[in-house]
Amino acid sequence: MKAPLALLILGDSAAAGVGVSTQKQALSGWLTEGLSANYCINWELKAKTGVNSTGLLSMLQQAKPNLDPTSDANSPSFSIITSTHSFDTTLQCRPFDVAVISIGVNDVTGFTSLRRWRSNVTQIIEILKARYQCRFVVFTALPPMHEFPALPQPLRWVLGQRAKYLNTALLTLVNKYHGVNVLTITLNPIDNSPLNNTLKYMAEDGFHPQVAGYQLWSNAIVKLVDEELDELVGKNSHVG
Repeated sequence: MKAPLALLILGDSAAAGVGVSTQKQALSGWLTEGLSANYCINWELKAKTGVNSTGLLSMLQQAKPNLDPTSDANSPSFSIITSTHSFDTTLQCRPFDVAVISIGVNDVTGFTSLRRWRSNVTQIIEILKARYQCRFVVFTALPPMHEFPALPQPLRWVLGQRAKYLNTALLTLVNKYHGVNVLTITLNPIDNSPLNNTLKYMAEDGFHPQVAGYQLWSNAIVKLVDEELDELVGKNSHVG
C-alpha cells in the first residue's frame, strides 16, 4: 500500500502552468504523476499569474481554519482530494506534508525591495510551518532571467542581477529553518544544438516553461521528496 502524501503547490504563473495547454503538461500534472508512483497523493494548487511574494503571503494569511471533522488527518474516512482551486478562493487551513512554492519573478519585475522580500519569505515559511503544519517546504530558485529572450537588453541584464540578489537572500533565509529547502534546477541538454540551452525549456512567449521545462522541474522535486521524506511519509505523515 502506498504511503499518503498531502501536497500544496503555491505561487505564480509558472506554478499555475502558463506556457502549456493543460495542467497535465504543467508542474501540477507532472508532479502529481511522478509522486503517485510511491505515494497516495492528496493535493491542492493555489497559483495565479502576476502574484508576487506579498500577494502569496496575503493569501496564506486569509486562510480559514479547517472545521470539517471528516478531513482530520487521523480520520479513517479521509478522502483523496485532487483540486485546482482559484487563487482568490480562500484556502482552507489544513495540514500538508509538503509545500512546493514558485515565487519571485514578479518580485523581480516589480522591483520588490530586498527588505520586503526577506520579510515576506520569512512570514510565508513561518505560516506554512505553524498554520499548515508543513513538514517540508520547497522553494524553487528564481530562473536565469538574464537569459529570458522575451526581455530586451539592458532590462534583461538588470532583472537577471535582481533575480540573483533575491536568490542569495532566499538561500540565506532558508538555511535558518529545518525542513525548508531551495531547489536550483540544472538545465540538461535536450539535444546537441549549440543554442542557449535555456531556450529549449521555454514556451514561445520566451518567459514561461514549456512541457520539457515543467517535466524537468517536476522530476527534480520528486527526486528531492524521495530523498528527504523517506522517514516522514508513512510514519509521521499528516494523512497516514
